[in-house]
Amino acid sequence: MPSTIICKMSNDRSTHRNPKTDLRECAGQGCFLCLESDNQGQYAILVRCRRPTKASHIIGCTRDWDCTSNPKPIYEGTMPWDSACESDDEIYRRLIDTCYQHLGWWKRWLPYFGITEVLEVNFQFAGFVEPDGRYPIRMNPIDLKNVSEECERIIARHPTDPYFDLNDICLNDSQHSEQCLIGMQEWSQPCIKVEAEEAEQRRKRLLFLPHLKECARDPARANGLYTLEGLAQESCIYDIKGSSQVVLPLPYQKFQGTAWMRGIHFILGWQTDRMHIELPFRVSCAWFGVASIWLSLVLWRGVGGDWGTAFAFAQVVAASVAIIVTYVRS
Repeated sequence: MPSTIICKMSNDRSTHRNPKTDLRECAGQGCFLCLESDNQGQYAILVRCRRPTKASHIIGCTRDWDCTSNPKPIYEGTMPWDSACESDDEIYRRLIDTCYQHLGWWKRWLPYFGITEVLEVNFQFAGFVEPDGRYPIRMNPIDLKNVSEECERIIARHPTDPYFDLNDICLNDSQHSEQCLIGMQEWSQPCIKVEAEEAEQRRKRLLFLPHLKECARDPARANGLYTLEGLAQESCIYDIKGSSQVVLPLPYQKFQGTAWMRGIHFILGWQTDRMHIELPFRVSCAWFGVASIWLSLVLWRGVGGDWGTAFAFAQVVAASVAIIVTYVRS
């Protein structure tokens, strides 16, 4: 699990003069939005963002060489794209805009049509980047069963039974089990205890996968949920500048990379879950209103009234029904 990073929000007004140009120049990170269409197949879009992937390292202290007497830490220098951070709300809104930009802006205004599923995926680049910024890919959804089983296996390596042998468990940073020492010294593996704690957190975050869809439908809810840090896998945000930047395909050049990348997959369709919740009440109100209007119209005409008066009475009934429905909904 990536560590939580405290970010300094940028208040520079100059970044709002030309958002597209400034974002391209200032953004040092990017999130891969994976999409699929019948005409273009599977492809990824690099959505630029300002989200440092790691905290700055301490390279010294302001007082005393041994950092005593309440020293203030000195952090390594950062580039402009590592000195500010965007909220999850902002990044999700940009992901949504990019999704509709490629799958059709007009779909955004269809009633009960929108994002139906959001998945964490792995993908590989399948060709060079297209002129419009599309990266052809082959993606696979995360196998949640395998992730859960892997977490269980890692957790099981660190015994928590009260009758454990001290040689079989890691107690702290300086006291490790024999198995852990072999892995750390021979294979440069992390401590078994640390791995078990991270696996426990990963297993817990699997319970919150529905938050992905909720944040995509309502980005304002995203802040504080940390979904962009990754739920079933690590974060899908990569460095695109600096020494740790990710290697990307170039236009009209064969890509030799074989590493699996992490992305977030948006799926559009009819939101039947919303229909089941919202439509029954609305449809029943509509049918009740229509039936009441026509019934009053027929009854008034049937008792000997003229059609003009009947229609006027029906309008009064329609207005009354509208007032009742509005009051109930509020």
